[in-house]
Amino acid sequence: MAKSIELYPLGVGDAYTERFWFSHMMLVVDGRKIFIDCPPYIPKMLAENNRIGEKKVVLDDYRELIVTHMHADHVGGIEELSYQQYFRTDNPMKMYAPQWLLQDIWSHLRPAMEESCRGDGGLASLDWYFDPIPMQNPHDMGGFKVEHRFTKHYPRTLAYLFDFGNFKLGYSSDAGFDPEHIAWLDQADVVLHDCCFGPMVERGGDVHIFHASREQLLTLPKQFQEKTFLYHYADKAYDQDPAQPNYDIGAYRLLVQNKIYKLL
Repeated sequence: MAKSIELYPLGVGDAYTERFWFSHMMLVVDGRKIFIDCPPYIPKMLAENNRIGEKKVVLDDYRELIVTHMHADHVGGIEELSYQQYFRTDNPMKMYAPQWLLQDIWSHLRPAMEESCRGDGGLASLDWYFDPIPMQNPHDMGGFKVEHRFTKHYPRTLAYLFDFGNFKLGYSSDAGFDPEHIAWLDQADVVLHDCCFGPMVERGGDVHIFHASREQLLTLPKQFQEKTFLYHYADKAYDQDPAQPNYDIGAYRLLVQNKIYKLL
């Protein structure tokens, strides 16, 4: 069982944000740092965080990474992290994902990273840059377990349920509204849920199939709302104070970027 669990959002914005950073979380479990996804512009994100945030984060903190899916706002920074291992082979970062997703990640990286610039030459593979760990379901992380399930999103996307023995955290990932998904997340003590604000028809398509809307989430019981933070939200979700959103969000709260949340 965990003695302390801390959540630190480095980014809370949606894929079109101009105000926030793309959604990116750090969990600190008894001092162990685990990151969820890796959006682009990591060095710039960390530099801004370290100027204004409640917690300092540096590139060397990235030792364990869990991946949800292949959209660029979630994995665009993985190549940036791989540069840390460009010339060295020791102590690679652990990367957790099901085998099919690890293969997709390498397919994405391969055109840029396969040709080795190390002295011994040859062709690189994913395990040159990371320690890829195929996730089981549930997966034993050593000290706690993680379950995953598919969400209503494209491409294939995974939500995660972290079970620390004495506390559970649900992470919806990008997810269209799905009562079965909500029921699965409801096992958790605290939930982070994707939420789309404003018009649900964008660029000629219905965003409902990709992301749960505020209106849909407001149909859920107050008990679920009270333990759930909304993230992956639009720039217009609030003006100055996230505690005073521009929309009715019921008993939900907006997850705040660069703020420490002590969960346990």
